[in-house]
Amino acid sequence: MNRILIKCPTTGKMIYTGFSMDPQTFEASPIEEMDPIECPACHQTHRWNKRDARFERDPNE
Repeated sequence: MNRILIKCPTTGKMIYTGFSMDPQTFEASPIEEMDPIECPACHQTHRWNKRDARFERDPNE
């Protein structure tokens, strides 16, 4: 399973969104705008969407 990351617009760090799935399932989802998340890098709330998502292998697998 892949973890979904976005880039913090304040720090530029890649942060984990709390979601994991394969890219094909994610792209097939009809949802475009995701729930906002609290950023562990800057402690602000960020809105994000499918275009912002990047994938990485879950290091715990």
